[in-house]
Amino acid sequence: MMDTGPCLGFYDISMCNLRRRPFRSACLIALAAILSFVLCGGSILAYGLTKGADSLSKRLGADIMIVPSGYESAASGILLRSEPSAFYMEPEWLDKISSVEGVAAASPQFFVTSLNAGCCTVPVQLVGYDPTSDFVVGPWIATYLSGSIHGGDIVVGSAINAEVGGKLKFFEREYTVAARLDRTGMGFDASVFMTIDAARIAVGDFVRRGGSFPARADSISSIFLRVSEGYAVEDVMGSVQKKYGYGGSGIALVSTRRFVDSVASGINTLVFFIAALESIIWIMAALVLAVVFSMMVNERKREFGILRSIGAARTKLAALVFAESGLICFYGGVLGTFLAGIAVLSFRIYIGSVLQMPYIQAPTDKLTLIFLASLLLSFAIGPIASLIPAARVIKSDVYSAIREGEL
Repeated sequence: MMDTGPCLGFYDISMCNLRRRPFRSACLIALAAILSFVLCGGSILAYGLTKGADSLSKRLGADIMIVPSGYESAASGILLRSEPSAFYMEPEWLDKISSVEGVAAASPQFFVTSLNAGCCTVPVQLVGYDPTSDFVVGPWIATYLSGSIHGGDIVVGSAINAEVGGKLKFFEREYTVAARLDRTGMGFDASVFMTIDAARIAVGDFVRRGGSFPARADSISSIFLRVSEGYAVEDVMGSVQKKYGYGGSGIALVSTRRFVDSVASGINTLVFFIAALESIIWIMAALVLAVVFSMMVNERKREFGILRSIGAARTKLAALVFAESGLICFYGGVLGTFLAGIAVLSFRIYIGSVLQMPYIQAPTDKLTLIFLASLLLSFAIGPIASLIPAARVIKSDVYSAIREGEL
């Protein structure tokens, strides 16, 4: 029989009943916590990947990217996964490509990698761009810095440990941080942007310190192209290949739109599987809880019968079942949501690197909404799973309940 002892309130009675079976209650709370953890963590992950895909689409303002043949994967590593790399081709390619029909604008970039930086313990990607022709980096930086950078000025990504106005040293030369960018979830977060002339000076400093450089001092690493209005990207790429060949000529062409679409497709697939996993776990948890709550009600038939015989209303007993299931799912939901928040926030950078996809952490307001929604869904599963057991309590009569409980 239910031992209420000093517990007189409705909440206290529910808590006393849960304490009577501590192991079972703990297991049910753990189940609800797992559900909440998956719902919350999966939702945060899905949001971050979706925003990362949007960021990638907005940041790549070019239609075509040209790199040395064989370095397509390295180029995507720079853009997506913060994997520093350096590769070079002759600067004459810039004039050659610019002359192709359908090319509205062409801008070079120059890549340098550095380990000699007080900001970081991992290689840093130095990206030199030409402010006079750039249409990829400049418009993005302009939202953080009025005008363009000059000389020894640099702009750093969000993963670089430096403040605006501070100094960073590369190859024994100091540079002034003119701006610090917000997180994009892309390789840009671990990059340092400077003028292409400053990047070449950095290479000169490296060579003077005994290093070797595998190409000409005026080399370039990549060329970003913007296609003229009225021309299709595929047609311009075909014209470049027809005029200069592909691969064998020393260059490779990457359609940034195709690149973005490929990444977005992978992200959409992953988000779909996350949603499917959440749905499956929610349904399985509901079924398991429904079975367990039915067993609990079956075990307590005599108890409910006696309570009915001393005047307890059927609706009150049903409400007691709902209350107990609600408490279990509430405590489990709070625990799971808390653990999911700690896990995702603590390992957000690691998550992005493991997925090898652009990932942006949700802002505080979005995180709050995700936490509340996950908690609500976790809590709701308790009353839903208790519908059938509660209905059995309402329909049972006093005599049958007492007699069945004695068997």
